Amino acid sequence: MSKPRAKRKASDANIDDAAMAPAALDASNQLIASLDLSNRGTGPQTIANALLSLLPQGATRQHATAKKLTKAFTLMMAELDARSRSNVLAIARSNAPEVTRLPLEFRFPVSSDNASGEGEMTVVSIPEDSFTTMMKYLKGTEVVKFSLVNKAWLVATRAPVLWERLDRSSGLSNHGGKKINMTSFLKLLGRPQFANLKSLTMPNKVKLGKKSIKQMAIVCPHLQAFEVGYSCYISGYKMKDDDIIEVVETLTNLTTIHIDMWDITNFGIASVARAMEGSLLDLRIHGNSFSRQYISDSALSIIAGSCPNLKHFAYKFDYYPSYHAAERGVLSAAGTIALVRGCRRLEVLELGYHQQQQLHPQQQQQQQQQATRIKKHDFVAILEMLAQGDDASNDGRGFALRKIELKG
Repeated sequence: MSKPRAKRKASDANIDDAAMAPAALDASNQLIASLDLSNRGTGPQTIANALLSLLPQGATRQHATAKKLTKAFTLMMAELDARSRSNVLAIARSNAPEVTRLPLEFRFPVSSDNASGEGEMTVVSIPEDSFTTMMKYLKGTEVVKFSLVNKAWLVATRAPVLWERLDRSSGLSNHGGKKINMTSFLKLLGRPQFANLKSLTMPNKVKLGKKSIKQMAIVCPHLQAFEVGYSCYISGYKMKDDDIIEVVETLTNLTTIHIDMWDITNFGIASVARAMEGSLLDLRIHGNSFSRQYISDSALSIIAGSCPNLKHFAYKFDYYPSYHAAERGVLSAAGTIALVRGCRRLEVLELGYHQQQQLHPQQQQQQQQQATRIKKHDFVAILEMLAQGDDASNDGRGFALRKIELKG
């Protein structure tokens, strides 16, 4: 199956974008500008022909320019769906009973004797905007508790501005009670309150595929941060290289990736870096010796060469001596220095090491050196490189690195 695909890509590679004559380019621009979507005579075929005129002659779906066009359609559909959900929420608010649209009330007992709620109460009313601002300082689970007070508070706590982040702290869990599958999870993300979702942490046992990732791109058009398995272990399905590559290629607004290297290899990490390029700002990786997946120097070199705007990089490693095998390509000082030198805008560098089983101190030190291969003098070399700052070899660009955090 890979050979025919390679042939298609090769045929597209032979098409030169610059081969499009200036006269043809001007004609296509005029055709686009002349489109009147309000005119009944302008049908889908006319619009399609105008858009196709922007592509080089003979280009197929595999051509780079065509891919940009198809991605633009995906983003447009996602934005239209997001507007629909926002309109639904606005209509629901306008049709809500008058009691839910009045200023929200806080009731306090006049004295400590009336703490039970009986007797005279002091009422403080605040505008809904002020209430929403207060709610921004709370976790999602706390916002849910406030929604139980009354109908007015329920409507106010469903404002999309309060639900730009969805993770465990927001109450997203797949433990106990009714289990979440991909269908119910997408239905959850499609609620109007998540129309402005920007950060998502995948729950346990929810399997991602090409179809579900495309659906996620539609219901979450503003998603910027994606996490799976980094902050805590997730059971069930583990993402593979193809899955994470599909995520970054489909969710085109992503700037932050936090992942676990359980079934993701260095090829997947490198592919993510190549696909996101300058848009990748925050990359955090969790490796472990149990699955024998490690970040390698070669992967770090690709990150350094592909992601010049990277600001935060973290790599934490869980070490299981019983499952450890000395492998080639384990992270060393060379890869770390290459990352710092290549990513001049890097502000935070985190490297963590966690021993999962107790060993004799001498044996533990020996095993740790085999797993990390980074010594104290290597960090001294990094600090000296930072102290030197600008030089002719890096085009006058200084280092933004302000924090190096080492754990373990």
